[in-house]
Amino acid sequence: MPSRDASAALRPLPSPRSLVQDAADMIREQILEGGFQQGEHLVEARIAQQLHVSRGPVREAFKLLRAEGLLAEEPRRGTFVVSLTSDDVRAIYGLRAAIEGRAARMLASARTPDDLTQVRSLLEGIESAVRSGNRGDVFRRDLEFHDGLCRLSGNARIHEVFVRYVPMLRALLRLDERVLPSLDEAALQHRPLVQAIEAGDPGLAARLAEDHCDRAGELIATYLDAQRRAGGER
Repeated sequence: MPSRDASAALRPLPSPRSLVQDAADMIREQILEGGFQQGEHLVEARIAQQLHVSRGPVREAFKLLRAEGLLAEEPRRGTFVVSLTSDDVRAIYGLRAAIEGRAARMLASARTPDDLTQVRSLLEGIESAVRSGNRGDVFRRDLEFHDGLCRLSGNARIHEVFVRYVPMLRALLRLDERVLPSLDEAALQHRPLVQAIEAGDPGLAARLAEDHCDRAGELIATYLDAQRRAGGER
């Protein structure tokens, strides 16, 4: 566990929009950017002091972040940043494979010229980020691509499920940055999917989307397994 003050990176909140939402946004960013580590204990009173708010908004913010899967409450111990296991990762990416495979199938089946323009633009965003060499931008563009895939499927429920998991996916993509062999791989994995959508091949588009999610999930899960084994050997 870190010995530092866990709230040191937080800054006082601006005048209120919604104090609960503002508090949740700032705590979430610290989790997703690595300011709060997996398994770290978050103390309500300390965070409230850092944000210059009462404990009520922080308590409600914790509830929102628990619903997003970023925090967990342990009886008589308090609130902790969720520590994701390899099994968690495989389950989450299995869900991704199911919904994104379905989204790709639907989009390839009923694509419009505007859909294709948007999909190509999303792909170009990833490839442009790859050319710039900015890993953080590559993974932001990657998330935008998959959000667009679900949104353009025409099935609002699929998109809602994807959006619900975005905070957790952002946390996992930080691990993906460590395990992806190269930035070029990020672009290479998406172009065949776009080509299948352009060709109007629902079966191939679905299979490529599913394979992409399964492969990414397995890379992260294998990394976590290796980290766990290394920790046990020390």
